[in-house]
Amino acid sequence: MKSHVKASVKKACKVVGGQRVLATALGISDSQVNQWVKGRRSIPVKYCQSIVELTEGHVSVQDLRPYDWHLVWPAPKTMAADPTQISHYDPNEGNQ
Repeated sequence: MKSHVKASVKKACKVVGGQRVLATALGISDSQVNQWVKGRRSIPVKYCQSIVELTEGHVSVQDLRPYDWHLVWPAPKTMAADPTQISHYDPNEGNQ
């Protein structure tokens, strides 16, 4: 799975115009992005949403954090439930 993460970071770099561009956009050093590309460090959660937005969704949080994305990340904005379509559960319904 580590190679999948490395490939996803490389893809993000390619989409935005390179490692330096990604680093500048995230406000971090080029070397930190390079460590992600080489698989020496994992991508901190705090940068994932920014990477998704910078790549316009070409790279997902699931790509960047395949082992724990579901523990730390809410559903993407475009997939969030429409509050007008939510049926509310009533535990007392039918118990009268």
